[in-house]
Amino acid sequence: MGKRSQHMEEEIYAEPVHFDHLAAPPRARTAKEMNFDSLDDFQRYIKDESGDNEFDQMSVHVKYLPPFIIQQTHGNDEKIKPQMNSLNKKFRRHLQHHVKRHLLPEISRMSGIDYDFKKVNEGFSSNLYGTTSAYKWQFMDESNHGFDESEYGKRNHWKVEVNVETTSNGPYVDVDFKATSLDQPEEE
Repeated sequence: MGKRSQHMEEEIYAEPVHFDHLAAPPRARTAKEMNFDSLDDFQRYIKDESGDNEFDQMSVHVKYLPPFIIQQTHGNDEKIKPQMNSLNKKFRRHLQHHVKRHLLPEISRMSGIDYDFKKVNEGFSSNLYGTTSAYKWQFMDESNHGFDESEYGKRNHWKVEVNVETTSNGPYVDVDFKATSLDQPEEE
């Protein structure tokens, strides 16, 4: 019975916490810029830092194979086809579906904040020499994140920016998640 209750406690702890009210920011900040190779580690870090009440100052980067590519190749990197990149319309369509239906909602769920991401920018860009191109999506949330305006007396507003990029060199996806506190001018 002891092992069962311990296992249940671990499962309860593993669930992200949803924030209904804002608390004062922590006095000592421990969040730092992080890089990950796994989507699960990326999401776990966001959950942990949000649990430490540092959701308004984060900079996290992840480079990973999207789940639909892993499913198509059955986890075997040797089965990745040359056309699985940003130049392929089907790949971009699947990636956009993954980003809108899975990645962005998971970021909101793991952070415990009701983010309302809006697409700000989308399109191709090429490097200086024209040898590779990248397809980029930029999402931003500058809203109140589901909190009442009166709750922002305890802490500053913050904005969240998510940049998703994939190149013509392969199916890997680069995601930059940045939450930045906005300085509020004091009213006289």
